Amino acid sequence: MYVKLSATVSVTLEARDNVRACKLVVEGGPARLEQARRALTNTAELPDQATAWIYEQALRQRPEVAGDAAWQGNLGAMIEKAKPHGWIDEQRKAIKAHIEWTEKP
Repeated sequence: MYVKLSATVSVTLEARDNVRACKLVVEGGPARLEQARRALTNTAELPDQATAWIYEQALRQRPEVAGDAAWQGNLGAMIEKAKPHGWIDEQRKAIKAHIEWTEKP
């Protein structure tokens, strides 16, 4: 699955059935980092151009999956499997993901 920030600053959840992978895709290049940070305020923290911490609650509340009990369970299972590998920040309640920019610098 991945969270996508479009060039028009809309946020969507894509490939949602692939809970084995998690990334943030930003249309544009790394020069959009500050704009992306603002647009994703309630969805993710972007400490740098390569890393995103995507909030678990933001994922769970996405309209695409909010009412999907199976998806919610699969996300929970993924989080449990990722914890021992350092991909979950318990304080932030967030999942570590890499950022994929559609335009390279």
